[in-house]
Amino acid sequence: MTAEARVLFVLLFFSAWAFMGLMAWAAVAVLRRGNGAIFALPVSLAASCVAGVLLPVAGMRDAAGFLLSLPASLVGSLLGYTFVLALLRRLAPAEPERQPVEMPPRE
Repeated sequence: MTAEARVLFVLLFFSAWAFMGLMAWAAVAVLRRGNGAIFALPVSLAASCVAGVLLPVAGMRDAAGFLLSLPASLVGSLLGYTFVLALLRRLAPAEPERQPVEMPPRE
């Protein structure tokens, strides 16, 4: 196998892991109505790729390892999203409580 083919092969793995992470990110972003989604996207994709790489690095280098790395990338993406949301809650200023506005009576 040539070096170019090996690079393409690895890039296809990373694109599959990133796609799985993107699907998890999109689902959570829709459920949360976009709250913190733009901040979580790069962390979520990076975490999905890291989680996908962990199984082959741990020794599962066959087809079963690749197939198990796809759900692992979903879990990694969700963990990355959770990390960003926790970080945003800790660093973002709290929204002030809204006071009800009293309307004047109609004449």
